[in-house]
Amino acid sequence: MKNIFLYALLLAAFAGCKKSDVNKGGSTSPVIRGDTTVRLFLSAENNKDIPDSVSSELKITGDSVNFNIPGISTNRSFVLSFLPADANLKVNGVKQQSGVTVNDFTEPVIYTYTDPNGKVKSIKVSITNFTGLPILFLTTSAPVVSEDDYVTGNLSINTNGQFEPFAANAGLNIKGRGNSTWGLPKKPYHIKFDNKQAVLGLSAAKNWVLLANYYDKSLLRNAVADDIGHLVGADFTPHYRFVEVVMNGVYQGSYTLTEEVEIEPGRVDINKLSTIDNDNSDIGGGYLVELNQRLDADYYFHTSSGLPFTIKDPNDITDQQLAYIHNYMQQTEDAIFADNFADPVNGYAKYINVDSFIDWYLVKELMKDVDAVDYNSIFYYKDLNGKLGMGPVWDFDVSAGDPDLDPTGWWVRNGKWFSRLFQDPAFVQRVRQRWQSVQASLPLILTNIDKNAAYLNLSQEQNFKVWNILNTYAWPSPEVFGSYQGEVYYLKSWLKTRMDWMTANL
Repeated sequence: MKNIFLYALLLAAFAGCKKSDVNKGGSTSPVIRGDTTVRLFLSAENNKDIPDSVSSELKITGDSVNFNIPGISTNRSFVLSFLPADANLKVNGVKQQSGVTVNDFTEPVIYTYTDPNGKVKSIKVSITNFTGLPILFLTTSAPVVSEDDYVTGNLSINTNGQFEPFAANAGLNIKGRGNSTWGLPKKPYHIKFDNKQAVLGLSAAKNWVLLANYYDKSLLRNAVADDIGHLVGADFTPHYRFVEVVMNGVYQGSYTLTEEVEIEPGRVDINKLSTIDNDNSDIGGGYLVELNQRLDADYYFHTSSGLPFTIKDPNDITDQQLAYIHNYMQQTEDAIFADNFADPVNGYAKYINVDSFIDWYLVKELMKDVDAVDYNSIFYYKDLNGKLGMGPVWDFDVSAGDPDLDPTGWWVRNGKWFSRLFQDPAFVQRVRQRWQSVQASLPLILTNIDKNAAYLNLSQEQNFKVWNILNTYAWPSPEVFGSYQGEVYYLKSWLKTRMDWMTANL
């Protein structure tokens, strides 16, 4: 049987081979443990496009092994060869034939080896493509050239064995998204499925966002902010997945897939208004509004202080509902600036969920998000029979030291509402107590940056081959760090300094 002996996994009958036991030069000499071993290889029968470089991508962890095939592919069926060829290997009880038996590697496959002495060893074998991240294959009926006009298409996903298989060719509509980010070379996208889809382990929904992270050379800031949001407990913080995007056969780069900001179960999970909900008993929620200086929405209003709010949900808001939420936001602002604003019964606390405001504030202040001072992507929600809350946290392309913001000094509390709230000693004390309650867990954020950066290492290499900006100045980066590792180090060191400063000054 003609095989490409790309790399050997040595499975011992009596003990598993450690990483140090494997000869990375590609030798086929077995490591002897007792008197029986078996070796697995990717077979030539798979396809002739598998390059020799696969050998350098083998990863072994305990009783699992990963063969990584660098090319972008949707193929998940592979043949393994093994030596000795008559070794007793089974998959789900089915005897395997070396170089013949085909298995579906959409998910990892468990091989069971029984040695001549009757001892049994199991190992999980996975085969990944490209960078190992899930690969989204988008096919569209026409080029996506607009933020406003959808193009029909479909999506298939090579999950690379990390998540449940995704239904092939799911129908969808796709358009561009973002404000300044849509004008950048690497485009962000909004996907709307024909039917709700659970994607990569996230709750089923129609609407999804692909963040391009072109501004952010670490590719991590939005993910870091979401991690902080979950740690702090900020309301309705989105979940994310790192993915590769291929559109119409062309690799687009490394993206962050995340949930749309919308009123939906598992997202902003509050009551959803319909056009008939106009009576006093049901008009009170739910609403999702954005403080948005661009006013790029069909419905909007200003408060008396000049703050602009757009309606995110409901999309088809009635005149009565618009009047209600406008009035509620104005009452809230009036209470914040009233002489008795600190009164726990009749002051601002009558209208806002104070804990929700504080959690949102801490995430945005820690990241020193540029847009968070009364500009845009500042979301508020109001549920039926509930007070005004803040969330979800969103949009961190320009944050955490990009642009060159000093990691010291207050930022978000300079906004109109927050500057007033911080004049209340009771509010300041609650912020201090909340920070102290999460302070011990904050180093986990820095640890997670390292983990995610390692996970993205092959992905960032491919991304910056397409978008070659690591060694060039690109706003808002304060300087050129010259490498992906340099970008990650800057992000970590900036955040560490920021955490320490906030701890000292709260």
